[in-house]
Amino acid sequence: MTGLSTHRAHVAALLAAAAAVDPAFPVLDDAGLATWTAQLADVPLTSAVEALQAHYRHHTRSIVPADIVAHWQATLPHPPDRRGTVLVLPNARLPTDPRDRVRALADLRGATAALARVTGVPPQGPCALRLRWTVPDGHRRDPDHVTATAMACADGLADAGVIDDLVDHEAHWERGDAPTLVIELRPVP
Repeated sequence: MTGLSTHRAHVAALLAAAAAVDPAFPVLDDAGLATWTAQLADVPLTSAVEALQAHYRHHTRSIVPADIVAHWQATLPHPPDRRGTVLVLPNARLPTDPRDRVRALADLRGATAALARVTGVPPQGPCALRLRWTVPDGHRRDPDHVTATAMACADGLADAGVIDDLVDHEAHWERGDAPTLVIELRPVP
């Protein structure tokens, strides 16, 4: 697919097709669409459509991104190279008041676990985690705060059964248009 906006439009059309055949398919807001778009970033549109058709021919439960990725990977001529998984938490803000950080980190842990479950991320086993925290201002963030954020995300993924061992982690922040956490997982052999 060419371009992020084209890819997003294709994913939106794919989700509309899912909703047309599945009355239980959830109505997604912009955050949900952004998450599906990130999850299907490397899946060709034709493969995604084939996966959708095959899924609803054989299943009554709603499709999740992992179903589409698994179908696409099964059609590849060579086994996948353990690419990993990307989860996106839009509008991620952590308070600046240290007294609120414990609660905010617990909420982030729960949100990460819920996102992993809802998007159907399969168990990855031992993983390396890379966290990119995009913030809309130019203020420098405390490295310990960014690391604590990465650990809260890792704990949420462990709670969801996605990872059983965090082998390595990296976390950094960058300037962007909106506060966003991007969690990249790479299985480690």
